[in-house]
Amino acid sequence: MNSQLTQAKKYCREGDFKNALKSIEEVTDHDFGYWILYCEICIELNMFEKADDAISNAIHIDNASDYAWYLKAKACIGLLDYKKARRACLRAISIDVKEEYVRLNTNIEYFLNASRLPRYMNRYDNMVELTKKENIDLLSERKLNEFAYGMILDDMVTEAIDKTERKGDILTKIRNFTRNFIDVDLSFDSYDLGDKRRLMGTYAFNAMKIDSNALKTYQISIMIHELAHHLLSEIFKHAMMYVYDSSKTDTIEAFASYCITRDVYWRIMNEYCAHAVECHYMPYNYTNYESFNLIISRHDGLNEERIKKSVVMANSLAGDIVYMIDQFIDDDLKEEIKMQYLSERIIPARRKAMVSYDEKYDDNVKFEMINFIIRQNLLYVKINLSYSELYRFKRIYTKVNGDKS
Repeated sequence: MNSQLTQAKKYCREGDFKNALKSIEEVTDHDFGYWILYCEICIELNMFEKADDAISNAIHIDNASDYAWYLKAKACIGLLDYKKARRACLRAISIDVKEEYVRLNTNIEYFLNASRLPRYMNRYDNMVELTKKENIDLLSERKLNEFAYGMILDDMVTEAIDKTERKGDILTKIRNFTRNFIDVDLSFDSYDLGDKRRLMGTYAFNAMKIDSNALKTYQISIMIHELAHHLLSEIFKHAMMYVYDSSKTDTIEAFASYCITRDVYWRIMNEYCAHAVECHYMPYNYTNYESFNLIISRHDGLNEERIKKSVVMANSLAGDIVYMIDQFIDDDLKEEIKMQYLSERIIPARRKAMVSYDEKYDDNVKFEMINFIIRQNLLYVKINLSYSELYRFKRIYTKVNGDKS
């Protein structure tokens, strides 16, 4: 079949890409060079989905090829996914700075900047203002859509991926990625808590604490778990920014955190979601839902139907968080995580969730649920005059955000 590959190259030189495609599809030895040529042919024929599939196969074989990442960028442009194109182009440049790579990246940046519409005309930084009737009613009138939600997810993760260096061992890579979202404090000593359980990591208010004395395997799983908590809070924050057309404020950030921690059922959603994301990256026999199970066991008389809604919503949001993290933790890094478990000879200790459902909400129901959770909490604050707890949250965010500026 080498003759078919030679023939395909000959057709390419002649500009006959249709016959080149026919010839290359008869080749059975699919090595790196095959997928590169296949991608080049598909790009010439404007078959961008096939081009993207082909170059993904090439990158899976050799992810250190600058040219492969350059072709990935071109395929993504054809698919009108300019943010992924930018990431791929920057990856190519990080391997080898070539004029055509830099020129393509400049064009992508120019397009992204030129096409970005003015956003967030308002600035809501007063909780009493948010709990006004017209603003609560707005949650019934204005909700996310697939396009806006997709933009939010991409915006949340793109900058962090672009800034993360893939150097060092797997723990260093995951830690560098996590630090582009939140502060990671490694001085935490889990034995200082005076608890019978050893709690090796915590998250609150854009900061994570990890016990650096723990095995690397545990630190990796904890980091992913706590990062999922943060990204869930970020989803609610961005949903509020979208509904109210407001820039980020300490009030909105505080309320987003309040939404998923005040009510036991939304804490169930929050915890199950973080576990589901963590377990996605862990070997099967090492999945652990212990902290979720503790919430269930410590609350008597929970409504089964409401627990189910919380878990199904958690599944729905976990899929979105995995989508974001997957843009950094690719198949190669997943394999590195698996090898880390094996190298430290961790004894399998699977702790299943006490309550589990496989269902997910479709996007429209999920968007309605996000607004419902926000609206429910705004009404709770208004009716019960529960502003003091929110102001406590806000003071912490004001300090955290002020320290970063």
